[in-house]
Amino acid sequence: MSDSLRDQLLQAGFNAPKEPERRKRPTGKKPGRGKNPGGKAAAGQQTGRAASTQRGKTDADGEAEARIARRKAIKAEIKTLIEAAAIKEFQGESVYRFILNKRIRELHVKEDIRLQLIAGTLVITRLNGTTWLVPETTAEAIRKLNPDWAVVTPAPDSSEDTSGYEDFTVPDDLQW
Repeated sequence: MSDSLRDQLLQAGFNAPKEPERRKRPTGKKPGRGKNPGGKAAAGQQTGRAASTQRGKTDADGEAEARIARRKAIKAEIKTLIEAAAIKEFQGESVYRFILNKRIRELHVKEDIRLQLIAGTLVITRLNGTTWLVPETTAEAIRKLNPDWAVVTPAPDSSEDTSGYEDFTVPDDLQW
């Protein structure tokens, strides 16, 4: 009875759990890559094809960097627009539901803010995972800078044909 629980389980036929193998971290140095990886022949000479390929890569890299820089500049400009025109105190008890990226989201706002959202004078936008409320004029400026930016405007009233449903009444206890 003095055996440990582990020893008793091993005697009963339970196998000891295998410890997970730990991966070795790369040291950052790769073998064969020093100042002169290819010997004397490759020391300072490149063929014409290799040089043109290298120039092509740098041109493509330069274009990619320029696109990234443009995107960052546009995002910075949008950020300044949002922060300058955003409504800071909008949290309240009324719930405003909206659709963003095919998901229904809720925002708890004050009643007067909710009415402005419904009317379309205020719109919802997102920046770095934060929800902001901005005026419609700011939203138009954001759309001009980046048409793909997440800006939620109220859906126009749908003009569905309700003829034929006059006989079906909506129950009084139904909540939307």
